[in-house]
Amino acid sequence: MKFYKYKASKSLEHLIAYFWTLKSSHKDAFNVSYRFVPDAYVDWVFHLGVPWQCHFPDISSQSQTGQFHVFGQIKKYVDLLLPNGELDVFGVKFHPWVANKIWKIDMHYLTNSCLNLNDLDLPKIEELQERVFLAQNVKDRIRIVENYLEPYISYNDKQSLKTVVRTIDIHTQSLESSIQYFGQRRLQQRFKNEMGISPKLFMRTMRINNVIEQMKVNPKLSLTQLTYEYNYFDQNHFIKDFRLFTGYNPTAFLKSIKPDGDILNLRASG
Repeated sequence: MKFYKYKASKSLEHLIAYFWTLKSSHKDAFNVSYRFVPDAYVDWVFHLGVPWQCHFPDISSQSQTGQFHVFGQIKKYVDLLLPNGELDVFGVKFHPWVANKIWKIDMHYLTNSCLNLNDLDLPKIEELQERVFLAQNVKDRIRIVENYLEPYISYNDKQSLKTVVRTIDIHTQSLESSIQYFGQRRLQQRFKNEMGISPKLFMRTMRINNVIEQMKVNPKLSLTQLTYEYNYFDQNHFIKDFRLFTGYNPTAFLKSIKPDGDILNLRASG
């Protein structure tokens, strides 16, 4: 299994966090489940080979994956069952504060969802899908997507929730300055419409991802150290929150985690 990241053009960095690819060959094991942990971003996913299957906890009606689909925000981990065939995926990871502007939809409708890209009813989206599918290499696919997004280059995100996210202290989970500026009710509504989840859940998601990155860099850190550094009430609270997002306790997660697991965080079963 090979995962790679690719930078967006300078003119589109305010929209796209990065492009990514994921490939497997016949040498890789199939009928294996990998786990995708919430990262607070949103993705377009283009399956150039056989699509994987999504399994959302407690949401059995949304387990099917199309050839081209979109991930909204997810509140819990998602298990992805890899296909019996070569996996070849091209993805676009959007900053969470711009998806609402590009997709023209209240993002809470996409929360915990894996939807056909056509369901977003975007202009010329079917043409985009066909061109991405027929492109010969990653460079061409990136160019095609960036050309499609050119109308949004001038998007001014100064009024977006990006400014709020930048003020969040992941360790203390504080939003006091933003609440004073927007008001709590208005801030809650903006997060729901523009990101799809509440400010509190967004902060918790970001904190868990920071914890995971810390664990990858320094796997010898104790649970006590992580609990203290990230301002959890106690170790039990930390473990409970970690299990909610990943489905595993921290020790078990660390044993299975992939060093480059931005997309597929760990092998869940085989």
